[in-house]
Amino acid sequence: MLSPDAPFSHAITPHFYYGELCNYEKERRFTDQSQCFIAEELCNYLEKLRDKFGPIQITSGHRPPAINAEVGGASQSEHLFKAGEGAVDIYPISGDGYALEKYVDEDWPFSVGYGMSYRGFVHIGIRAGRPKVRWDY
Repeated sequence: MLSPDAPFSHAITPHFYYGELCNYEKERRFTDQSQCFIAEELCNYLEKLRDKFGPIQITSGHRPPAINAEVGGASQSEHLFKAGEGAVDIYPISGDGYALEKYVDEDWPFSVGYGMSYRGFVHIGIRAGRPKVRWDY
């Protein structure tokens, strides 16, 4: 089980590691166990996507408030990993990003940001009480 003080090398699932969700930066470590539970849920879904689309790259995971502001993230971004929420931006390393985006749109019951054509990634998020939200970047 993932915990905030785990090493970045901690495997959350067979192919996804704690460090990937924190950009391997200590400032991005989780501070609460509830964030770890959301991270585990996201990584379990990423494993499903990996089985279908091949290796997946996480481009952004946890962003504490100062880092989120620095990168121009939304003030209520799911990347903040507040209670009951979290997000990752991803793309398939050697697969079809548009096919992945379409699949996630149809399969993921929470939030999806369509970013393949604009930014080269798909946003996959969880926010309690906000199922099936979709938007373009």
